[in-house]
Amino acid sequence: MQKTIYLVEDDPDIRTIVEFLLAERGFQVTSCPSVAYFRQRMDFILPDLIILDIMLPDGNGLNLCRELKTGSNTRHIPVVLMSANINNKLAARDSEANDFISKPFDIDDFTNRVQRQIA
Repeated sequence: MQKTIYLVEDDPDIRTIVEFLLAERGFQVTSCPSVAYFRQRMDFILPDLIILDIMLPDGNGLNLCRELKTGSNTRHIPVVLMSANINNKLAARDSEANDFISKPFDIDDFTNRVQRQIA
């Protein structure tokens, strides 16, 4: 069965690249440009993995991650945070994220980390 990944990323270029990389590896990817859109999608289908940018136009990925990790329906879903701000790596530890990926990222490292979380 095909695994579903929700990608929450406001940068359209990064969203396109990540979506392509993951789709090539057989994942069903739903791209969400905002927290609001992500919340709408979560009402329909819970994904197998969530990849969250930290800096979003209508919310903060750290706060959203904390919310997901305390929710009874979502706490089991692995969350990978992404950010270009290396200082966010420290903050990500407190969010209970399963992993943190710095931007820009190495393509092989990125896909390997995703594979480990969704396996």
